Amino acid sequence: MGLIYDNPRLAALTLTRIAAEESEGPNELSGRMHAVLLDLVQRNGPSYMAELIVALARAQFLALDELARVTGNSTAELLDAAEVEALEGLDDDG
Repeated sequence: MGLIYDNPRLAALTLTRIAAEESEGPNELSGRMHAVLLDLVQRNGPSYMAELIVALARAQFLALDELARVTGNSTAELLDAAEVEALEGLDDDG
């Protein structure tokens, strides 16, 4: 039996919890998140990362869709706004 985060959906939740903890501090990928990601690749192979990315994207969409429903906005509008914000942030990463 593998670790709980050998399941991509549970791994996505684990990474989300780590991100939530990091939101209270520095905005950098922590050693803990690196360790989880490296362990996932070591245990499951590089192709597992594709499954994890799909699980994370689906979870993000579900959260965005729920936010749209609650706020009365469309999911497309919220996604567009998030994309613009991310693109604008590219200048800051430079």
